[in-house]
Amino acid sequence: MSVSVADVMSERVVAVRQNAEFAQIVAAMRRFRIASLPVIDAEDRVIGLVSEDDILLREADQDRGRGFLQRLRRRAGRPGQAGTTAAELMNSPAVTVTAATPAREAARAMYRHRIHQLPVVDPGSGRLTGIVTRSDLLAVYERPDEDIRREILYDIIEGTLGMDPEWFTVGVVGGTVTIRGEVERRSAGRRLTEAIGHVEGVVTVADHLVCRQDDTASKAPPRANL
Repeated sequence: MSVSVADVMSERVVAVRQNAEFAQIVAAMRRFRIASLPVIDAEDRVIGLVSEDDILLREADQDRGRGFLQRLRRRAGRPGQAGTTAAELMNSPAVTVTAATPAREAARAMYRHRIHQLPVVDPGSGRLTGIVTRSDLLAVYERPDEDIRREILYDIIEGTLGMDPEWFTVGVVGGTVTIRGEVERRSAGRRLTEAIGHVEGVVTVADHLVCRQDDTASKAPPRANL
């Protein structure tokens, strides 16, 4: 049975409203020791994500030199100070998942977008229901790389697809699979990478296959005689 986000997510999540000011955002990050916060509107719908990087880059742009970290600390110490709001700092739209999203897909989204956590939203309303972090998903992907490699070579390549494992070089590091080799047709290469992507523990596939024939290219329609 595949693992879904619901199996690993936390329902306790710290978020900020879209009108939260700079000092409030920094205070929340420091208090709860978190590097990013979902931004929600008046109806608790996720509209973006604000991170430490967003804040530090903003300060660096304003100060253009030494002392911006000191200024950040000074501003965080004045909760009543008006300043840039979450809506102005956030990245939008936020990358989100639902509780039903397979854990594999959530891990791939984090890898693709280079983020460390994903807000979990209700699929109907878009309201925030939880959070899933990279560390939550690591528990799902603790399968040894060598086990993944053996399954790809002998269960997928040889067993399912009937190909010779000697034709391919397969490397696995942290769930990222790199495959090299040569296949007769591009369609066969696609079937192979798709099958590898469904192996438990695989986060992403780097395809370096060489195809002798591209049988997936669309053919130009016949020209009409006028």
